[in-house]
Amino acid sequence: MKLQIAGFNIDKCLIDSLNNPTATPEVISAAYARISRSLKNIDDLRKDALREIDKARISNTNIIFEMGHSSVAEHAVFNLDLIGISRALTDVVQRSRIASFTEKSQRYVTFGKDYVVPDEFVNRPKLKQPYKELMNELFAEYEASFTELCAHYEKCCPKLKPREREALAKEDARYILPLSTKTQMGITMNARSIENLLRRLAKCPLLEAAELKNLLYTEVAKIAPSLIRYTENDGYIGQIDLEKVGFSGFLQQELPWVQELDLQQKVKILGKDNEADDHILTALIYQQGELGWKETRDTVNRLPRILKQQLWNQVFFKLKPWHKLPRAFEVADFQFELNMSESCWAQFKRHRYCTLLRKGGYSNLGKIPESIVIIKRHKIWQELQNKANQLQAALPIHLRQLSPYFRLNASTMTVFAKLNLREIYHFIRLRSDIHAQWEIRELSDLMAAQIRKVAPNAANLLCGKSDFPQGPAS
Repeated sequence: MKLQIAGFNIDKCLIDSLNNPTATPEVISAAYARISRSLKNIDDLRKDALREIDKARISNTNIIFEMGHSSVAEHAVFNLDLIGISRALTDVVQRSRIASFTEKSQRYVTFGKDYVVPDEFVNRPKLKQPYKELMNELFAEYEASFTELCAHYEKCCPKLKPREREALAKEDARYILPLSTKTQMGITMNARSIENLLRRLAKCPLLEAAELKNLLYTEVAKIAPSLIRYTENDGYIGQIDLEKVGFSGFLQQELPWVQELDLQQKVKILGKDNEADDHILTALIYQQGELGWKETRDTVNRLPRILKQQLWNQVFFKLKPWHKLPRAFEVADFQFELNMSESCWAQFKRHRYCTLLRKGGYSNLGKIPESIVIIKRHKIWQELQNKANQLQAALPIHLRQLSPYFRLNASTMTVFAKLNLREIYHFIRLRSDIHAQWEIRELSDLMAAQIRKVAPNAANLLCGKSDFPQGPAS
């Protein structure tokens, strides 16, 4: 056996210092694409690609786009600095599953008055001026709430260090910030995912999305032109137009009192595997035995309870918080409907291997942190929420796509989430941890409680990392 490093990520300034046209990830893609069709060693294939970069690009284009082996583009990985994007547009960007994102956190960083003014407002002063006034008011309230929260925590929690008090204050003051707030993020993404993102941006109606698409394509195409082709809006949207078939009533928002009732139930379980324990045991035994799935399932059904418990003890023996559960845990699926704020959604959407579907329409309600009520600024927040709702509702029909810019972190939403138990373990470990933000921890705890009722054995160690047993599971 032999292993060697074919390449790795380095800073762009170091790549530029090479001043060499072969300093492109296309070389790796071209060499790896030929592995399945050549008798040569892989290191020789890379040397060939380096010597003949134009030929390598032609090879990439043929293999990826003519023969359809798109995975070749995944060998080319880019690190992207994205600066000055709105929080609203991050929903479009961070939908990519095969990618890594690290975003400037409103939980840990104090934000100054810096927000996106949509280009759609150019030459529309009657819309632009009230928008900017609202944004300025929101940022002013953010600063005022942050200051008062710091004073509040200094008084009620004198043992906390200043940095800890500020962290608590930022965590709740940020709920008043709008989704127009500018942020920045570091992205690691392969060329195939970048192409998918470019198409998604092309279909987004926001001018900010068009600007990002042009920037992204220009920069990536300069480096790896052979790996990106289908970047434009080709007309496919995969959505339903209910008005065309006479069901426009489905698009109407439900009455406010119905929404308020829904918000009282933060977690609603819609679908569950009532036999998750036995299904997972079946999957574990199936991988080791010679019986078919049905025969294995029937055998597990007949096992005495005490024997099943002994098997579960083996599954969890010496399990640590950093271990992944066996893939057998993926056979048990759970479906939830969750009510949360935009602030909570910014964290939840990072779990991209779940199926997450945002409910259509926009709720007019806002989630005000309890600390804001304690310092008696909640009425000011309610007034600002109402003002944002009114300006959003007053947008002309042809500018309704700008609605996200008017939403606050406090604005509420409903999400359908489908997760298998293996992914749920990852989610709960992170989000039920003592260090997790309070709102998503509340959701996580409620989800875990629901699952433990259905699968008491498989969910035996379903808890936050901070609550994980110190010794080996028995």
